[in-house]
Amino acid sequence: MSDSLAPSPDRGGRFIHLLDPPLQTADLPGIGGRIRMCPDDFAVHELPAYGPDGRTGAHLLLTLRKRGIGSEDAILEVVRQTGIPRPDIGLAGLKDKDAVTEQWISVPFAAGPKLAVFDHPAITLGDATPHGNKLRRGHLHGNHFSLVVRELATSGSEAQARVTAKLARLTELGGLDNLYGSQRLGSDGGNLRRGLELLASGARRGRADFLLSAGQSALFNLYALERRARGLMRTVLLGDILKKTATGGLFESTDPAVDQARLDAGELGITGPMFGSKMRAPAPGTAAATLEQEILEQAAISHEALKALGNKVEGTRRPLQLPQIPLQTELAPATDTLPPGLRLHFALPPGSYATVLLQELQGPHASS
Repeated sequence: MSDSLAPSPDRGGRFIHLLDPPLQTADLPGIGGRIRMCPDDFAVHELPAYGPDGRTGAHLLLTLRKRGIGSEDAILEVVRQTGIPRPDIGLAGLKDKDAVTEQWISVPFAAGPKLAVFDHPAITLGDATPHGNKLRRGHLHGNHFSLVVRELATSGSEAQARVTAKLARLTELGGLDNLYGSQRLGSDGGNLRRGLELLASGARRGRADFLLSAGQSALFNLYALERRARGLMRTVLLGDILKKTATGGLFESTDPAVDQARLDAGELGITGPMFGSKMRAPAPGTAAATLEQEILEQAAISHEALKALGNKVEGTRRPLQLPQIPLQTELAPATDTLPPGLRLHFALPPGSYATVLLQELQGPHASS
């Protein structure tokens, strides 16, 4: 493997580079600047997987709009004011705290009248509409972002040109590498270290879901960066688990030459491992299986430990790249207290990080 994965006695320290991975477009000048200078500069609108179906007697779907408060804290405020039990409230995903966000939630149909009493200066509930099912994590099509980068390293017009150049380069590379953002791993690497230790132990220690997810995310980033270092982000290996662009179906590559042509045509994408007890893995002895095994060995994590975690960490597959990210820019005027900047409009699929894209566009002169 590459020198970046050389053994070290410190599992967390060995992979600390995952907190600040190299940019795909490091040779192109970035726009620099700062984000989140005020909540209104970071707006997120959830794109639902489905709308209300009009069925009565089960649940209600409604939007929750919040400013400067995390999703879970907002839900707990709804619980406090309405008395609706927390387990009865469904949501598709968690949204940023330092932002203005709008997302969908569900409540039991019978709890509808309780919503009328809700009042909060930073949280607004939309009209409730009947739906047959409770909203669950992952039930979203994606998220639309409207973000402002201020204190740019260059003029607004030049910043727009740099963004265009960066996006063109990413397209040439097959897309944005679908890495997890540092917020998942912990800014100091603490979540990364503890997550990898939990995965290696195979022990189910109460509600450590977030740390286990951090460990999985670190391993995925490690795999993606190693594949990038070997020049394999756009090369199909025997055994690769591929995803059909049109349907989302997964299958294992048994004929890399045929599948490579389909990948090049945009019909397929390569997936990487979110290791777990039930993850779909390449066939033993294939090139893809060998690479995934090397990643586990570097982290000193065994298949037996992963299996011992059972339903706690089932595992899945995650696309290695985001091939297309339609993005529009416009100049953002100064406010009474903030300098002018550049507003970016774009959408990402569930689980992909706006901060990863921003790092590419802002760097190598980015500041937070």
